[in-house]
Amino acid sequence: MSLDAIITLGILMAFLATALSGRLAVDFALAAAMTALMLFGVLLPEEALQGFSNPAIYIIACFYIVSAALKESGALHWLIMKWLGRSAKPGRALPRVMLPVAFISSIISNTPVVAIFIPLLQDWAKRHEVSVSKFLIPLSYASILGGTCTLIGTSTNILVVGMLQGTAEAESLHLFSPALIGVPLIFIGLAYFVFIGHRLLPSRMGVAESGAEAREYAVGMRVVPGGALSGVSIADAGLRHLQHSFLSEIQSEGHIIPAVGPEEILSDNDVLIFVGQPEAVTELRQFPGLAAAEGEVFKLDAPYSSRALFEAVVAPVSNMVGRSIKASGFRTQFGAAILSVSRNGQRINQKVGSIVLRAGDTLLLEAARGFVSRHRYSRDFLLLSRLDDVTIPNFDKAPTALMLLGLFILAVVTGLVALVLASLLLVAALAFSRCISLEFAQRSIDMRVLLAIGASLSLGLAIQKTGLADIAALGIISMAGENPFISLVLLYLATVLATELITNNAAAVLMFPLAQVLSTQLDVSLLPFVMTIMFGASASFLTPVGYQTNLMVQGPGGYRFSDFFKVGILLSILVGVTVVSTVPLVWQF
Repeated sequence: MSLDAIITLGILMAFLATALSGRLAVDFALAAAMTALMLFGVLLPEEALQGFSNPAIYIIACFYIVSAALKESGALHWLIMKWLGRSAKPGRALPRVMLPVAFISSIISNTPVVAIFIPLLQDWAKRHEVSVSKFLIPLSYASILGGTCTLIGTSTNILVVGMLQGTAEAESLHLFSPALIGVPLIFIGLAYFVFIGHRLLPSRMGVAESGAEAREYAVGMRVVPGGALSGVSIADAGLRHLQHSFLSEIQSEGHIIPAVGPEEILSDNDVLIFVGQPEAVTELRQFPGLAAAEGEVFKLDAPYSSRALFEAVVAPVSNMVGRSIKASGFRTQFGAAILSVSRNGQRINQKVGSIVLRAGDTLLLEAARGFVSRHRYSRDFLLLSRLDDVTIPNFDKAPTALMLLGLFILAVVTGLVALVLASLLLVAALAFSRCISLEFAQRSIDMRVLLAIGASLSLGLAIQKTGLADIAALGIISMAGENPFISLVLLYLATVLATELITNNAAAVLMFPLAQVLSTQLDVSLLPFVMTIMFGASASFLTPVGYQTNLMVQGPGGYRFSDFFKVGILLSILVGVTVVSTVPLVWQF
């Protein structure tokens, strides 16, 4: 092994350790790895930066804008409402949810699709008196499976095609090539949830029904000195039978009273900890003599009359991950105060300012009413919603947006226009027709994802250049006995593992050089290995951190980390067996 290979291996291990620890966002960890490769002379600057000229980056950037335009124009909402229906019975809901999600996710990014579906399903579940947790994991998994059906369904597929650019294999693929396996995967996923999966999904209701809320918060309120509740018992204060919360404990003069009886007398500056639904904040503030216990609320510039409550899910790429709320400067950065944090559907029993945030945490916020419009495209949040938001999309531009998308698909399928040029023309047409404003178009592009892709491409180049890919490929060949099929199975397992631990895009880039060496060493076609990577990088069903849509549904569904593994393990096996058994039949060695 050469010195450059040893250095690259060390940088790769450092990247994996950093990414898994959560101390540094994956995009920054990849950028640091790229810098280190240049610093140690493994890659020349022009080699390290050539990944940013890959057409895939520009196509992915365009589709961020396309997804935002379809959401802003109301086109997605219109399609979803048409398919979902208004009077579906609970037993027929899963197909009505999963099929439209999978179809739409095959064309555009699954993130806005899932973001729109979450409040729709919450309302539907409330009307039918069922738990929304029965539908949100299927929602996320359907979007993942749908994205495998086309070359533009996920950023991973676009990226892999970009790495194939200029090869004979790339010329043999068309927009719907992956659908030969992707469509069967959708129906396998649907059948799994209809017959088996729905039995494994948790059923978590609100406080009033089960005593546990899917998004359970702990909210601290302070007894105002000399106020209406000072010297009053819990029973007389009316705090025994609240609609949206219950009194969990009292913190009085440094002592904690865990089991609060109705005769307990309130004193000045006592801190009362209430546990319950997000609506508890509004309910509690109606009590004269109680005030918010956290000081950040009082530092907001917006007057109380113009404030509202919001929920936000922390994104894995956020700078806040791994930092305490106080250290992150949340109020200064966003003009909002964090009232409470819910993690894995359960409250965190510690002072808000000292809570160290993790990806997937659901924040209960108080801010000015325009908070969503100002930060809806912030990379710090996967999902952002106002609790009393009943805004109806403006559907005026929906037909135009859908027509332009249809023309784009027609142009790409017929080969009239190259994919990258067609994407740029689609964005221009959407902006010209005012389906999206230039400001929203600019803000909708996730620059951190593009940074991660460009940097990961440099790491992939280093793995190939230094011979690490050859070493890994020979290791697989030795285990597989030069059998292409067994090598393909091992490649799929490695890709799935990398996807669950880091990001799907990074996993695809790291595995691509390995696929190239395997095809060369075994003297077989590259295409079955590449398609295996495409499907494997999207097969994230075991953890909430493997795919961003899983994180998006974790908070609203009240899911625990173990729920994803319990529900997803059999589906992951079914998908894996289907992929490795059918890929060689469709794309022969």
